[in-house]
Amino acid sequence: MILWTMQPAELYEQIMQDGYFHFDGSKIEEDAWIYDYKPSYDWLVDEMKKRIGQPPNGIKYPVWAWYIHYSQHKKPDLRRAEYGRKGEQMVCMEIDIPDEQVVLSDEELWHFVLGNWYLSKATCKKDYDRDMKWFDKLSDDNKNKAITDSWQTIFDIEPFDNKWFIKGRFVQATFWELKAEQIIKVWFFKAR
Repeated sequence: MILWTMQPAELYEQIMQDGYFHFDGSKIEEDAWIYDYKPSYDWLVDEMKKRIGQPPNGIKYPVWAWYIHYSQHKKPDLRRAEYGRKGEQMVCMEIDIPDEQVVLSDEELWHFVLGNWYLSKATCKKDYDRDMKWFDKLSDDNKNKAITDSWQTIFDIEPFDNKWFIKGRFVQATFWELKAEQIIKVWFFKAR
């Protein structure tokens, strides 16, 4: 499966030297003073274990990449201001990861997991209102279960857009490890 990952440029050098890269989770903990995303990442890790198996020894969190970006399966436009901190030297790596080692999910719907919100499957306001009325009547314990159960929707990446509900425009890929031999092409750029 062809994917694209944007990473700090020094990471590319590390991969070339060590032959591999896996995410150590430090960024999650570094940003914890702003938001506590660890439970969301831990949930995703559990889902990955169910879908693609256990990570190699010593690996706790996945590497992230793009599969679909702005509804297209092609290298993202590196002129956009969403990759890295402004002025940071970055690299975009086109990579080829075996399909059975990748979990795809809708990046926009992933924000429901990050926010610990209920993700309704409704595709119109009428259905959404009915769904939320049902949700609001649940006990707190049942609400928590309904919330985490609803997140399975992020793995449905089939494009859908009726202007009220949109999915499949941004599809992210997660996998346990990136090996040097999986890198096809690289583009160095400065984050905007």
